[in-house]
Amino acid sequence: MVGLSLLTLDRTLDIASTGPWLFILKAANTGLQTAQYFTVGAMAVAIFDYCLTITQEVQLIWGRRWNFMRITFTLARYVTFIGAAMTTFAAVADRSKYNSCSTFNNVSSASHMISIIAAEGLLIFRTFAFWQQSKKVLAWLLVLAAICVAGSIGVTKAVNNLNPPAPGANTTGCVFESGKTSAIQYGFLILFELVLVILTVYKRFHFYRDSRSRLVTTLSRDGLVYMTCIIMASVANIFVDLFASATYTNIMDAPQLVIHGVLASRILFNLRESRDSESAIIGGIFPLEHIHTPASGTTTTTDSTLISEDRGAKDP
Repeated sequence: MVGLSLLTLDRTLDIASTGPWLFILKAANTGLQTAQYFTVGAMAVAIFDYCLTITQEVQLIWGRRWNFMRITFTLARYVTFIGAAMTTFAAVADRSKYNSCSTFNNVSSASHMISIIAAEGLLIFRTFAFWQQSKKVLAWLLVLAAICVAGSIGVTKAVNNLNPPAPGANTTGCVFESGKTSAIQYGFLILFELVLVILTVYKRFHFYRDSRSRLVTTLSRDGLVYMTCIIMASVANIFVDLFASATYTNIMDAPQLVIHGVLASRILFNLRESRDSESAIIGGIFPLEHIHTPASGTTTTTDSTLISEDRGAKDP
């Protein structure tokens, strides 16, 4: 009887000691699996969208001369696949056998940054066009973009230096998770996007409020939808990084990258669809030789500024 009681007590203590660790292990596996699902799903969305829009790309981009805008578009379009593919590999592959994954992670991070910066470059030039190609606006946006990029990198490194990894923490970089300092980078991205939103809304309702132009509608609608999606994804990333467990931190990494690449590409494609309304604006910003000129009787400006039908409006 005493032996049975001791055996029962031993089993109880064993369950009590292993139960919390088992729960933590299951939670970690759930977080990793969720991040894997989101990452693979984002890669699938990127491929599916590419299949839907490749015909538009062939008609709009292929065969044209290379210029700054085409290079920016190409980077936003194709580096996205490189970054998403590397993130997918990091999510699903077993990298526990490697001693260090720092080189792979650095290349992956660089592809993410190049893709996002290129997509933001398309948004900058879209805003530049919407503001009647104001060089002052372009200069301020470029300066702000440089400050945000430098600030996100510098502040992140400073915080990481002030908070070194805890003793015993995995420092190989082969675990599919990121630190909470990633929220800093998304914060700078939100700041820049909010500035673009304010500029677009102000110009749309103060200068183009009476416009019936399809091109104006396309520029304002696509810009606001695009930036809203980025801001929402960035806010989600910040909440995940700050409040979720470490295994969930990469859950929105690939989705945000794909959102940038997909929507940046569609900016040019939607402008293609509205070319029959007014095309003067894209003569200097999106130099596409095959775009038709407006039909006779439609007034356009000779200096490639918006807008033909609002010639009576006053620039603020």
